[in-house]
Amino acid sequence: MGAILIVDDNAADRVLLRTILSRAGYMVYEVARGRETVQKAREVRPHIVILDVNLPDLNGLEVCRAIRADQEISNIPVLMLTVRHDDSDVLAGLEAGADDYVAKDSASEIVLGRVRRLIQFRQMSSLAMLNGQLVQVGRLLAGIVHEIRGPLSVIRGCAELLRLSIPPEDEDGQWIEAILRNSHVLQLRLDHLMATVRNSSSNVHPVDLSSLVSEAAALFVKGTPPSERKIEVLTDTDPAAPRARGDAGRLIQVLLNLLNNARQSILSNTGQGKISVRSGRVQDQEHRWVTVEVEDDGPGIPEPYLDRLFEPFFTTREGGTGFGLYFASVILKEHGGQLTARNNPVAGATFTLWLPEHNGNAEPPSDREAAHGQT
Repeated sequence: MGAILIVDDNAADRVLLRTILSRAGYMVYEVARGRETVQKAREVRPHIVILDVNLPDLNGLEVCRAIRADQEISNIPVLMLTVRHDDSDVLAGLEAGADDYVAKDSASEIVLGRVRRLIQFRQMSSLAMLNGQLVQVGRLLAGIVHEIRGPLSVIRGCAELLRLSIPPEDEDGQWIEAILRNSHVLQLRLDHLMATVRNSSSNVHPVDLSSLVSEAAALFVKGTPPSERKIEVLTDTDPAAPRARGDAGRLIQVLLNLLNNARQSILSNTGQGKISVRSGRVQDQEHRWVTVEVEDDGPGIPEPYLDRLFEPFFTTREGGTGFGLYFASVILKEHGGQLTARNNPVAGATFTLWLPEHNGNAEPPSDREAAHGQT
């Protein structure tokens, strides 16, 4: 349901809150000192911070201000704990940046109600902001693609005329072929970029995942800077595997996003490694799935983050937007499938695309089952 960070120096109060929240299904983290709050919040990225107003080392109001001043965690809701319904404490907490307050002697139902309300409100606010930004990005992207397509058509047309005007044995033909080949790659990328801003999968048809994986891997490798080609990309596909239902352009965009994330993970660790892309088939009772796994040998995903990877705006990378994995998961849901993640037993992580088999009757696996590798 979510992660919660409790900041309270009173051990008995922490035990009581932990019991209430754990029974409701929340993952609970704790610190006893105000000065530990910001670092712990950066580490676990909670959905909400429950903060005692009276702390021995640092006033709770100062802790709240520190949270609001930190760019990485400033949007996390803060629920201020008070020892009584004191208007002065409540007002001071709200002025310091707290979103709500609750007295320590409140009934468990009141505490849970305040927690749920803050989490839901922040999620709705984030989604509304994301939708507005995606609309703006879509308009900008459509304009850029339109401006590029015109000159690209001229370049490709001129190259085709040049190819017709020289004899086949002319060595200069290799340069013309390079222009045509890369023009085709650029055209595919433009098509895939446009696919990312569609409202739904409007071009759904049977998809050969073997060809799709090969195309995505080739596009990714060609777009990787030569200095970063110590990262090997391997594909393992079965041409005889059943087809999936989907929009090829949008699925390639998902794969490119996952390949880039895997590359970033490896670069942050050793700088060299391996990415493996595999397609397969899974029979789940009466349901038939076609899957694609993107596996890397990087450092893996911290356990507290596994359940939050597909939330909008959630990112652990400096300069990251938090859009990529969220948007990829939305695309898979539009296809009647799901995107899941798990850590590998030895090193690295694996992201799995679950797609309904063509003419199959599939239902997405549960988040927790798939996230823990029960495929």
